[in-house]
Amino acid sequence: MDIESWFQLVAICFLGAISPGPSLALVVNNTIVRGRAFGVATGLGHGTGIGLWALLTAAGIAKIIVGKSGIMLVLQSLGACLIGYIGFRTIMVGDVTLVKQKNAQSTGSETLIRGAGEGFLISLFNPKIALFFLAIFSHIVRSDSSRTEIVLMGTTAALIDALWYVSVALMLTGSDIGRILEDRAKIISIASGLFLILIALYLLGVTIQRLP
Repeated sequence: MDIESWFQLVAICFLGAISPGPSLALVVNNTIVRGRAFGVATGLGHGTGIGLWALLTAAGIAKIIVGKSGIMLVLQSLGACLIGYIGFRTIMVGDVTLVKQKNAQSTGSETLIRGAGEGFLISLFNPKIALFFLAIFSHIVRSDSSRTEIVLMGTTAALIDALWYVSVALMLTGSDIGRILEDRAKIISIASGLFLILIALYLLGVTIQRLP
């Protein structure tokens, strides 16, 4: 792969990562509600899921998934339900006292694994990511692309995504912005939860319309 193609890949992956959506809402909420470590773990988990999608797409497996509408519908339904669950949980933990308790407990290994799992699953159960990478790699991947190039493509996408969301978590907890948001944690939790639930309902509605 030439340098120009790599620059294109990096630029498009970065623009995709910074686009607002449920992933950003999840990382922001987990950081404010449960602390820096939980937010960083969520960002790393999300980056891992992005890297997996990139690898599958570059290897051609994602084309098979996209070609089977039944699999797409299952993934879309699971993704919408996951977003709805996270939104409901976000609202339930919106109490300020509970927020402080969660922050105090956010360094346990099991808790951090849970944060990473949430980030991983919200990216894994999003078939739109497969379509996103199909659009990218259709212009970059060649028939003679080596396994090393394919692995580097997936790794590049994962690193860009993880670095962006980890930076968001660190920024929120390392500046006056983080302290301001922490003082309004309850309002932010309710707003973020409702936003996620609305997205989940919209995605479910779209999925139902596509049923045969």
